[in-house]
Amino acid sequence: MRYDRLSRDWQKEDATFAPKRKVNNKNSHQHPHIIGSFFSRKLERPVEYESLGERLFYYYLELEQSVIRYYVQPVEIPISKDNGESWLYVPDALVYRHQSPPFLYQVKHEPDPNEDEKLKHM
Repeated sequence: MRYDRLSRDWQKEDATFAPKRKVNNKNSHQHPHIIGSFFSRKLERPVEYESLGERLFYYYLELEQSVIRYYVQPVEIPISKDNGESWLYVPDALVYRHQSPPFLYQVKHEPDPNEDEKLKHM
């Protein structure tokens, strides 16, 4: 299947993949991080980030020529464990590249054994 999106009208995706949560510092007492934004030339709007790693990843996407468009915190994925515990997982980015299917990314800062354990039960 060919994925050619060069001449695509992105209005539908812009609405569908708008950020699903606000950038915040609510967990900063546990894991200090910086938050901020920069203006994306590819998206023609500000892009918010919650860590230096995310900021560098988004800068990379801005520079990478194969990247046509990307969305920050684009979807909510419901996760349920066998014990009934559930939560919504929000990946960091959805990236569209030339002639390639879209791909979800999660930017990790350092290994988190608790997060790895949660993902095993997906």
